[in-house]
Amino acid sequence: MSGNTTFMAQTHPLTAEDGPLVWIDCEMTGLDFKKDVLLEVAVIITNGDLKKVHEGISHVIRTDKSVLDRMDKWCTKTHGETGLTAACIASPHSHEWVESSVLEYIKRWVPEKRTGVLAGSSVHADRYIPCRIHAFSCRLASLPVSVDVSSVKELRRRWFPTIERKPEEYSQGIRHRALDDIEASIEELRWYRDNIFIKPPSVEK
Repeated sequence: MSGNTTFMAQTHPLTAEDGPLVWIDCEMTGLDFKKDVLLEVAVIITNGDLKKVHEGISHVIRTDKSVLDRMDKWCTKTHGETGLTAACIASPHSHEWVESSVLEYIKRWVPEKRTGVLAGSSVHADRYIPCRIHAFSCRLASLPVSVDVSSVKELRRRWFPTIERKPEEYSQGIRHRALDDIEASIEELRWYRDNIFIKPPSVEK
């Protein structure tokens, strides 16, 4: 697998040989999983070379204003500025509908179990992912593994401190909308692949 093309010419589901990655990101009312709720879920699916099969999907969950009013200062400011708060109030989609829609989308592109791997940045925090989506994504892999871009970032900082992305190499920052954040994570991992995970020269015998 090689090349920098963002999209692959894909009209059929991915197989194990494609090395599919199921990128998921969530926006929530906060980080306390015992009381905070899911507001937005986005998914982008790539092959192992980080080429997208589709532009991805993003769904906002209908949320009562009374719930949104209880968000902390950071979430109130951030979700208000990104438009997510207003989108939650206006959304026609229930939690159940979003869960089913996302699960259907994943199954469309990666229908085989033990085939794909969950991917994202700080994916451990996405325990907010609806349980059926999370369970299916985990079952896609032979083991409950994930590709966490945040882990790669920390290893880069420790092992290759002199190799850093230049400001002009960032096409976008973290915008705190689920689909945008996935795009940024894929772009970041692509940079690590091209600049850190460099194929060693062949050793001639």
